[in-house]
Amino acid sequence: MGGNVAVTQLAGRAFPDVHIQGDTFANLRQEVADAARRLRREPDDGEALDDLDYAVDDMTRMLSFYEAILAERGIDLPYARESNS
Repeated sequence: MGGNVAVTQLAGRAFPDVHIQGDTFANLRQEVADAARRLRREPDDGEALDDLDYAVDDMTRMLSFYEAILAERGIDLPYARESNS
């Protein structure tokens, strides 16, 4: 996942957390906000939909990284996995 995302565990928390660098989080938020704004103006904006797909792909990679770390540590996921059907 690179150096922009880490799995950490804060004291008192039952499960580990996903730590995202501030600039990475800000860029992801901006990407989603821009795409949403464009889709409100033009619901058929294919580029905005592509940008949302890219943001979802980024979040999916972060989630996969989180799940892999928990599996390595023998920790159950704190949520039910989404089926990909």
